[in-house]
Amino acid sequence: MKIVDIHLHLGHCNVFDLDTPEEALMGTIEKNKIDAGFVQPYPGCPDVKKTHNDIAKLMKKYPKKIFGVVSLNPHQDEKEYNAEVDRLIKDEGFVGVKLHTIGHAINPLAADAKKVFEAAKRHKVPVLIHTGAGIPFALPSHVIPMAQAYSDLPIVVYHCGMGHVYSTEAYIVAKLCKNVYLEGSWISINEKIWLVGDLGSERMLLGTDLPENTGVEIFQYKSMNLSDKDLANVLGENAIKLFKLKI
Repeated sequence: MKIVDIHLHLGHCNVFDLDTPEEALMGTIEKNKIDAGFVQPYPGCPDVKKTHNDIAKLMKKYPKKIFGVVSLNPHQDEKEYNAEVDRLIKDEGFVGVKLHTIGHAINPLAADAKKVFEAAKRHKVPVLIHTGAGIPFALPSHVIPMAQAYSDLPIVVYHCGMGHVYSTEAYIVAKLCKNVYLEGSWISINEKIWLVGDLGSERMLLGTDLPENTGVEIFQYKSMNLSDKDLANVLGENAIKLFKLKI
């Protein structure tokens, strides 16, 4: 049974005062027997180009194990934004584009957010969107109009609204938009049971966000009495299919 963690970070974060060096990242991947991990810069990293390049180096160092996710502030010149996305996806093999609502102060409905969706559409890769902390920009419901406008584009809602209050919104988004998938880091096990049971295991993906949380998230899914097929879907198979991974 493959384990694919679609939400990991590398480097320092000035926004949330976090730091995940390579040793911590790879240590948690090995400790938790993760077969593949999606790595992205924190939104407040001091040098985003360097961090993306560091991720690209990790991809070469650990082929078929580390996959990069582009995370750029869309509040910048469109040509510069597109050029960097193009470089990272075409030249370095990154597999998705992140829209970090709170970290980059971007509403999914804002004009600048369209750069993210258009870039992902152009490269035929999914968009991954932070939800939860950072209301109102991070409300899961803000994803609905964009998911409907880009109905052929897979969209992953990170954190499912971060639990208890906004997980219901994330559920509604997924109910209304069949191209939306949910990643459940930081929500409770009861919410995970509900979401997998109602939406089906094909709509949930494993993401853990921080090294301290990696083992917790995996243990929760393994404690949910899911069938082998459903557990395999959530832990890795959905990500392998959605992102067309060769692992």
